[in-house]
Amino acid sequence: MNASLLPIYCFAPSGKITDMESITRGKSFLEGQGFELHNIECANRVYQRFAGSDQERLNEINDLPEITSSIGPHIALAMRGGYGISRLLPNIQWDRLAKAVDDGLVIVGHSDISSLEIGLFAKTGRVSYAGPMLSYDFGVQIAELSQFTLHHFQEAVLHQRFEVQVQHQQHWLETNQAHYEGTLWGGNLSILMSLLNTSYFPNKPLIKNGILFIEDVNEHPYRVERMLLQLLQAGVLDSQQAILFGDFSSYQLSPHDDGYSLNASISLIKSQLKELGAKTQILNNLPFGHCRDKLTLPVGGKCQINANRDGFHLKSI
Repeated sequence: MNASLLPIYCFAPSGKITDMESITRGKSFLEGQGFELHNIECANRVYQRFAGSDQERLNEINDLPEITSSIGPHIALAMRGGYGISRLLPNIQWDRLAKAVDDGLVIVGHSDISSLEIGLFAKTGRVSYAGPMLSYDFGVQIAELSQFTLHHFQEAVLHQRFEVQVQHQQHWLETNQAHYEGTLWGGNLSILMSLLNTSYFPNKPLIKNGILFIEDVNEHPYRVERMLLQLLQAGVLDSQQAILFGDFSSYQLSPHDDGYSLNASISLIKSQLKELGAKTQILNNLPFGHCRDKLTLPVGGKCQINANRDGFHLKSI
C-alpha cells in the first residue's frame, strides 16, 4: 500500500446493500487507487431494510475506537445511506468515538450518515467528512466514476484540505463582493431537521456565524421550504453567515405546482431572512449531495468563502 494512503475500514450503519456488484466494483476501484480495504464483508448483512440488526450496526460504530487502536489512523467509509442511524443515536459511545477521531479516525459518508456526522460535531465538537460512499459513488460503472469526486475525497481525507471554484450565477447574493470565514457544518436537510431540538443538533454557540451547507433528494420544493422555514423559525438560519445549497434532485413537479419551484421556495426563505434583518447570504450550486460530482466537506471544520454574483470560491482554512 502507498505509505501516504490511509487504510479504509468499511462500515454499513444504514440501509442494506441492494447491488452487490457495486461493492465489488467499488472495492476494485479503490484498491486500484492504492487503498487497502477492510471489513468489506459488512455488505452481506441484511435485516429487514437495514444492513444488519440495530445491535450489529451499533456495534460496528462503537467498535471503531478498537479498530483505530488496531490498524491505526484510517478512513471509516460508509457503504451507503438510506435510513437507520437515527435508531442508534442514543447508544453511540460519543466520547470514545471522539477519542478515536483524535487518534486518526476519519469518518466519511453522506445522506443518512449525516446523523452520525452532525451528532458527533454536536456532542464532541469533532470533525468528520460529508463525502462519497463505497457503493453509491465508488461502486458505479467505470464510465460513470467521477474524477472530481475522487480528487476531492483524497484531498480532504488525506491532506485535510479542500478548495473549489463554483462558476454559476448567484441569484440570491445581495452584494457584488462577499467574504466569509466560519465553521462549516450541515449535510442532508431531512436528517438535519430530524435532529432539531435534540442533543444531536449543534447548540447555538457552536454554530453561531457558521456556514451551513445542505442537500437532499426526493424532496418536493414545498417540503424543502417547510423544513427551511422550521430552521428559520427555530433561529438557526438567521444565525448563519451563509447557506450553501447543494444538489436537490429526483423530485417531480406537477401541474398543481403552477410555477412553484425550488427557486421560488428559496426566494421565500431569502425574503423572510431580510424581514428579520438577518445578513445571511444564500449561495447556490455547491457540488455536493446525491450527485455524481461531489466535494468532501469537513463537518465542523473551518472554511473561507469569497463570492460575487458570478460564483464563489470555497476553501478550507
